[in-house]
Amino acid sequence: MALLTVFVSGPAFAGYFELSGNGSYYKYNNGQTLGEANNTTVQRLGAGIGYNFLGNASIEFKYTNSKNTDKYTQESLGESRIYRITRTSQFNNYGINLILNFADRKAKFRPFITGGLGYMIREDGITGTYEDSVLLDGQQALQFAEEDPVKSISADGGIGFKIYIVERIALEGSFNVFATDLDKEEIYLHYSAAGGLRVVF
Repeated sequence: MALLTVFVSGPAFAGYFELSGNGSYYKYNNGQTLGEANNTTVQRLGAGIGYNFLGNASIEFKYTNSKNTDKYTQESLGESRIYRITRTSQFNNYGINLILNFADRKAKFRPFITGGLGYMIREDGITGTYEDSVLLDGQQALQFAEEDPVKSISADGGIGFKIYIVERIALEGSFNVFATDLDKEEIYLHYSAAGGLRVVF
């Protein structure tokens, strides 16, 4: 009954399109090894185009690119070596979402929830070097086998808000949970928060 109220609460009017763009950047300090910093960097960029077909509901096609980079140093006492490793995971997600707004079109502040399905392509890569921890005679490149991209069905859900600074332009903040590898034995969850702009036309 609550969902029905959301759908019919707004007055009837012609639909409109929305363009959105958002992103986020995080860097986590994971301590030090041999005086060298270990860290994790998370970068996310997204874009979408949506159509509002009712006063409070939209369908949005969206694309999200996320890149996670881990850099760490590790000392192997048995081999007398210092390893410096960089591991990167990149996610490209194409999806279609339903967005339900909890305020009418003329409200300045519009909270919303969203959910939908998508298709995810994940690419993992790893590079690194090593050097003798006693001689410190310079770094040598490590060789790693290349991994094939992983493709799977995905789903996501989230909450957010839009604050309209003018009639057709809004600041947007959102928090989403992505579930990937839905068609495989093990499902992975990814969390992200982002901010951006939304334009109505």
